[in-house]
Amino acid sequence: MMHTTTKPRSRSKRMLILSGWLVLAAAVVAGILYGPEVYGLLRVSNEIDKISADNARVNGPWPRAGDSCVYCHGFEGNAVNQSYPRLAGQKEAYLRKQLKAFASGERSDPTMTSFALSLSEHEFESLVTHFSQMAPLPNTTFHTDAVRVARGEALAKANNCAACHGQQLEGKDAYPRLAGQGHDYVIDQLTNFKNGTRRDATGAMVAMAGPLSQRDIEDLAQFIASR
Repeated sequence: MMHTTTKPRSRSKRMLILSGWLVLAAAVVAGILYGPEVYGLLRVSNEIDKISADNARVNGPWPRAGDSCVYCHGFEGNAVNQSYPRLAGQKEAYLRKQLKAFASGERSDPTMTSFALSLSEHEFESLVTHFSQMAPLPNTTFHTDAVRVARGEALAKANNCAACHGQQLEGKDAYPRLAGQGHDYVIDQLTNFKNGTRRDATGAMVAMAGPLSQRDIEDLAQFIASR
């Protein structure tokens, strides 16, 4: 009686051990065949997690205020529409100053004023940091006129634009990066400085834009957009 009950159990135990070895062997074979790929995927996953964590640490958790900037200012601040400013690579001091100007009413725009007022302090600084760290791309969506670009360059040199905006118009301190800016945006802002709609604390831009003709403004915009 004891012999007949022990035998099935012993057989079941052997089958269980055999199954375990088969699973282990399959795992070893799979590891040999697919190990490098699996390891590679794990490394990619770890890198993505690290980038995501660093991104969240700098720019805050999703959703971010910067997401709403894409429609006008383009991905990573490189607007393709010539009517909107390109924010990529602007200096932190300039970005901070302009957002504060919109929030205070010094500058007025239906979209930007309400947007600036809605930002928390963290969102405000995250936007400043984010766009200042983005790489500015060439303004390839605008097709320049070589003759007008040359006239614009001569005007930029005559008005010593490099003194405030840098030798390559790359921007410095609280002065904006002009290189590669949207053609239509530059025309609008120079026109606003000329007619007094927009002012700057030093008065330099109003004084510079005042004597410009419409043709001068358009030539300068051609040159700036081409940089």
